[in-house]
Amino acid sequence: MILRKELANLKKRRRSVKPQAMDALLRRAGFERRHGKGDHWIYTHSKRAYPLTIDPRNPLLPVYVGKAIRAIEEVLDDEDD
Repeated sequence: MILRKELANLKKRRRSVKPQAMDALLRRAGFERRHGKGDHWIYTHSKRAYPLTIDPRNPLLPVYVGKAIRAIEEVLDDEDD
């Protein structure tokens, strides 16, 4: 329930999200992080077929915030079923 409230908050402020805050949220949702090419972060989850890639600029670009929100919602929806 707390994750859903944080997701709603993120949707309102997509242009001012810090990489560390997004990392913490993804990890609480059960994602595991590894490093990709360059300084990109790659997140995987056992309930998702494909990984999520984020470029950790500060602040995060809105496109990465949107992708992360959708990925977390997918995982949460699977847990609700």
